[in-house]
Amino acid sequence: MRVGNLRELQSLACIPFLGILASLQLIDPSVANIALVKASDTLQMQGAVLALGASVSTLAQAASVLVMGYFGDRFGRRRVLAASLLLALFGNLLSMLAGEAGLFLLGRALTGIALGSVLTSTFASVRFVTPAAGVSAALGLWNLLIVVGFISGSLLGGWMATINWRLSFLLVPIICSASLLLLPALLPAIPGNRALKPDLPGLASIALAMVLFLFGINHAALGLRSPSFWLPASSGLLLFVLHISLERRSRKPMFPPRLYLRGFFAAAVINGIGWNVAQAVVQLQTSNFWQLVQGYSTSAVAFAQLPFLICFGVAGIYAGRWMGPGRRTLVLMTGGSLTLVLGLALFAIVQVQTPYWQLLPALMLAGLGLAFVAVPQSALFVQEAPEDCFGSVLAFRTTSGQLGFAFGLAASGTMISGFGFHDLHSRMQAAGLGLEHLPQLDEQIRLFLRNSPISLEGSASEQLLKLLQEAYTQGLAGTMLVVAVITGLLFGISLLLLIIGREQQLLHQEGS
Repeated sequence: MRVGNLRELQSLACIPFLGILASLQLIDPSVANIALVKASDTLQMQGAVLALGASVSTLAQAASVLVMGYFGDRFGRRRVLAASLLLALFGNLLSMLAGEAGLFLLGRALTGIALGSVLTSTFASVRFVTPAAGVSAALGLWNLLIVVGFISGSLLGGWMATINWRLSFLLVPIICSASLLLLPALLPAIPGNRALKPDLPGLASIALAMVLFLFGINHAALGLRSPSFWLPASSGLLLFVLHISLERRSRKPMFPPRLYLRGFFAAAVINGIGWNVAQAVVQLQTSNFWQLVQGYSTSAVAFAQLPFLICFGVAGIYAGRWMGPGRRTLVLMTGGSLTLVLGLALFAIVQVQTPYWQLLPALMLAGLGLAFVAVPQSALFVQEAPEDCFGSVLAFRTTSGQLGFAFGLAASGTMISGFGFHDLHSRMQAAGLGLEHLPQLDEQIRLFLRNSPISLEGSASEQLLKLLQEAYTQGLAGTMLVVAVITGLLFGISLLLLIIGREQQLLHQEGS
């Protein structure tokens, strides 16, 4: 085969390959959360240790993703991607073979660091293997393959977890091993810039700020007055202010602080937060509803969410094509925002016995809306990232996304509790249940809101379960309306920032 044909084949296969690699960042936590139930029994993880087992991967990723973006700029994208795949392989094997909780947690932390780097490296590589005019279409294809990989991987990993929880931790190493063999053939070498110097104060301050803030948000369900929530969350915000101050004074900042003042970059960040809020609420709370209220199995929930994921993946391809030269980002993001907000609002029809088909329009609209927002948002990050700190700026997309996702999970759980369980005493009295059941019910509510298995005992167990299901469903309906409003406000702000960005661009063109 001629060299020209080989290069053409490499170019065609590269973007799908990068999309499959990026899907590891979704496959791994999905499979790990399924396996965690059985792993916690084997390794005797309870309470705070079990909670850490569910979140340590995310916290490690938040602390390291910007550093890994810098490493990609400094040492070369393909080299860092290969090292990250090796680290993900090792981390999963460590968790799989762990005989005690400490080693399991270490493996999960290493995996979080590795897969955050994989996501950032693949995202940054898209621009370097694609002509400038085709970046948006390539990002649409990249998003589609992330969805395809996630659907396939999570279903396969879930099936492996039902056989043995340790077996499920082999899935990511198998994919990583195959990818390492294909990497030199499919991804061309992307040279690094060895002249770059690390901005240690900037990297350390943003890493610590993210970990503290996410740790606090993860404890929001304990109440806004709980020190476990407000102390780390407020400390994280203060550290973020310190980070910006340090970056403004730095001669070699992690990335230029002036980016925060650019309309396009600010629009991408705010939009990314809103996108992740909506995505977190739709995926987690529909899963809770079908599994805990309507009794779906884990595999049935995965199939129930397929229309949402398929609409997102396919619409991303069209969004990428419509983002070609001469097309308006503002028009596409406006349409996507309105579609997503409408989909979220339609979930408010939910009741305990609502059949699946009645929720299909909401699922499909949410998937379409998320796609039409995600592709132009990704393109904005690529457009705004300076050459000398490209990886760090693109890694900030993951950072802002984690903020939105964590906020979506915490806020939706808190709102469901407020809307659905605020009148628990009167509900129990109406059902003829005594208050002696209250301690048991409080514990089950906490498990219920975390999508954890619940166990009700005693003669009143059926009545208590029915009460939980009705309260949760009522809370879910109200929560979806509020999330629609919050998402709409965030998207509205991002659209205004887009307009400001266009004005800034015109002024710059006139000045030059």
